[in-house]
Amino acid sequence: MDKILESIPGKFKWFDAVYVKGRSTPVSFRNNRFHSLSESENSGFGVRINRDSRTGFSYTNDSQRVEGAVQRAYSMAPYGDPENFTLPSDTQLKFEPYDPAIESFSVKDEIEAAEEFISSMQKEFPGISMDMGISASNGVMRLVNSEGVDLSYRDSYYSVSVSCVLVMDDGVRIDTWEGKSGLCPVDYSEFREKLSDKIRRAQIQEKISTGSYPVILPPQAFGRLAGIIASGLNGVSVWKGVSPFVGKTGEKLFSDSFTLADDPLFEGSPYRIPFDAEGVNVSRKELVSKGVLRGVITDLKYAERLGTEPTGNASRGYSSLPSPSFTAVTVEPGNMSFKDMIAGVERGIVAEQFIGLGQSNTLTGDFSANLDLAYLVENGEVKGRVKDCMMSGNIIDLLGGEVHFSSERERKGSAVMPYAIFPAVSITA
Repeated sequence: MDKILESIPGKFKWFDAVYVKGRSTPVSFRNNRFHSLSESENSGFGVRINRDSRTGFSYTNDSQRVEGAVQRAYSMAPYGDPENFTLPSDTQLKFEPYDPAIESFSVKDEIEAAEEFISSMQKEFPGISMDMGISASNGVMRLVNSEGVDLSYRDSYYSVSVSCVLVMDDGVRIDTWEGKSGLCPVDYSEFREKLSDKIRRAQIQEKISTGSYPVILPPQAFGRLAGIIASGLNGVSVWKGVSPFVGKTGEKLFSDSFTLADDPLFEGSPYRIPFDAEGVNVSRKELVSKGVLRGVITDLKYAERLGTEPTGNASRGYSSLPSPSFTAVTVEPGNMSFKDMIAGVERGIVAEQFIGLGQSNTLTGDFSANLDLAYLVENGEVKGRVKDCMMSGNIIDLLGGEVHFSSERERKGSAVMPYAIFPAVSITA
């Protein structure tokens, strides 16, 4: 910190600086074969300086040019956005999102395990084409500011993703995937049964006519629809007036069963953080509590603009300014098992995968998506695949009506979601 202070050429209100260093080793397979292996390291320094209530920013990935980055940030401050907030001084480091077991990552073992996994799937489904991505990374993040904060933590991350494509004799294409992540290498052997079950069911063709049906969304699929809600709970979209939730804090907008939170402390998640990228201490916060809108996520800048307290959601790399970002979107579970959901459906759909959901209108909550992989449920039993169907509706309306959530939850990426069942969703066949 002393070095930064010495480098600032004149008076300032505050400054903060981040140093980020990381190393990653990605391994990839394409079309059933080993494709690439690489190792990369990256590090850099970024600094913000506020003077006369305006903030300048600069960065460098050359450790010998830190002083120059500081001087550039100072010089650019008069042209920056007005910012009158103060930086935190009480930042606490309660844990590190790091597992030393990440050091056990072995490229040789990972390649052998992937080859065995692919071989086993090929034996069951001749003609299948598989891609796999496996990666391990670890790094350090350090934050220093003019309020006396000088803290750093280590982080680690492991991820594996598998995608499968099988083209049937009649030209029908079955495309599905699974993914998993952790702080250190994780067992992904359960993918074999999950993927096999999806493919086996998809080989059986079923039909459904246009109408309104019960729809069950597994965690990955429901997470994508819940993402439409989450996008409107970002302080940036609220301040710009493009969120459907502007001016609705305190209102009952959803079902009593719907509680959505951001949880940067979720146990076992590689996305856990001890404090945000501006040094604000983090905590679990319910943005929707039993259907009532409680607030949105902010960093220091947008908390000031909205006249609220910062929520500890600032995110940035060394080469970017902070912005509000979710750490882990979670939806609270219900008291119904997935098995009971299925058993209670006379005729409906399990929607595993969407295509085109990105074209939805997040300003209103409207969505329309082709069902890339969906199964017919009939008399409490999952049947075969239904093709050429589209699901549409308004996620705000659906979550405001009758909806039930499973007691089971799964973490998909940074999101932690239950299964969700809606009793009446429009299906176009």
